Amino acid sequence: MELKMEANAELKNNNKLVQYLFKKEDRVHKLIISLLILSLIAGIETTLLLYSADQKGMDVLNGMSISEIGAMSFAINTIVMGALGLLVTFIIQILIVCLLFLVLKERPVNIKGICQAVINAGVCIVIGSGVNAIIALLVKSKETTFTSLSLLVHDKNSILHTFMAEFELFYIVSLILFSYSLEKLALIKRRNAWIITIVIALISLVFHMLTVASGTYLK
Repeated sequence: MELKMEANAELKNNNKLVQYLFKKEDRVHKLIISLLILSLIAGIETTLLLYSADQKGMDVLNGMSISEIGAMSFAINTIVMGALGLLVTFIIQILIVCLLFLVLKERPVNIKGICQAVINAGVCIVIGSGVNAIIALLVKSKETTFTSLSLLVHDKNSILHTFMAEFELFYIVSLILFSYSLEKLALIKRRNAWIITIVIALISLVFHMLTVASGTYLK
């Protein structure tokens, strides 16, 4: 009986989460606030990740240390960098999806639904970044991504290691959630939702490869 009650409680909590993620939001200001909150959290996670990398002797500050920059300056700069990075990514993704709606002849272009789908995917990415930041603080390994296929590559300085970091567990889950959210919230066909998701994933992969090639990617 006790196990049954616990199972029912867990099911109820899961249902609440599903209802929250796929509830249609009509108020634009709430969507904007959600985007800003996620971006701010991402900024804090960036600070934690870079702090961990700096403590392990990884070159993340162009040869400078936190003591040289100043703790407050380091925190402000990295939070702003991380927050703006994710916010710009959100905006670009929304614009690309709107454009793909037009290409696929999906009418009308449900901008609010698209924003919600992007936010849902963003929640997964932010959770994943948080998990990786916490693990990075707790372990001594010179890694920044602990939930990706890069762990299978032993040579941490290889391009393959950095490339495989793109195939990250939470990112893959976010793509699945994004596709499902487009279908349910932006009200488009499942086939088109998957086409849009694949295009977004390919664009992300190309950008990741360019970042790796430029030598600016943090391993």
